[in-house]
Parts: sequence; structure tokens; C-alpha cells
Amino acid sequence: MEAGPGAQRAREVVEWRSHEEEQEKLQEDHSAIQLKQQRHLEEYQRQREELAHLSWRQRKAALYRANKTRFSIRPSEHADSDELRLPLVIKGDVDGSVEAVLNILEGYDAQHQCQLEVVHFGIGDVSENDINMAEAFGEDVSGCFRTAAAGS
Repeated sequence: MEAGPGAQRAREVVEWRSHEEEQEKLQEDHSAIQLKQQRHLEEYQRQREELAHLSWRQRKAALYRANKTRFSIRPSEHADSDELRLPLVIKGDVDGSVEAVLNILEGYDAQHQCQLEVVHFGIGDVSENDINMAEAFGEDVSGCFRTAAAGS
């Protein structure tokens, strides 16, 4: 049994309607994406303007505080969590070294596997305060970029 010209025409109409629906959906998605990108860009520019007067260190600290809600959780609350986490104390010899490490950590995208938490960062040798802070979180301190542990 062969399909007649009416069946062929019906198939073409269905395909055309499907194509039109797909194009309409693509246009809606494209508009939604553009709107989301525009909002993101406006928010980004607003944040940049708010932080423009700060030094890079102050800016990093402000952004870290704004973006890390878990930063406010006490160490005892972390102990109850089943998540893998690594609190970090970053110390370096110069601003550029610390900034480079923080920029690398900013790109860390495996938070679902292990939470990286910058507890503190700064310039200079590892101090007793840094060690006490790390002990409060139950972690070790590693110095890098020509830093040394301060004498007792």
C-alpha cells in the first residue's frame, strides 16, 4: 500500500510545524540567555564599581566574604559534616605570590568532591596566629614562596 499525495502533504505539514516550534523554542531560549547574560554583566559591573577604590587584597577579602557563606560556620560545626573539606591558610613572600595562589584557587571547580576553604591569607612568614587559626580548624599550615615559621 502506497501513501498518497495527501499523506505526503500531511507529513510535510507536521515536519514544518515541528520545525517552526523548534525555531520558536530556540528564539525563546536565546532571548532568555541574553537576558541572563545582561543581568550578570550589570551585576558584575556594579560589584566592580563598588570595589574599585579597594586594593587587590581588600577586594579579594571582600569578595571572599561575600561569596563564601560557609566561611561563617564555626570549626565545631565543620566537624559534624560528612563533606570532605580542606581549610587553607595561604601565606606568601609578596602580594603577587598570594594573589596568584588565590586566583588559581578561585578557578577550583570540584567543590562537590572536596570543599576548599581559604581560612586566612596574608604576606609574611607563618605566624603563631596562623598556626592557632589552623588548629582551630583542625588542619596543618603549609608555607610557600620563601616563607618560614616564626620563632617561638
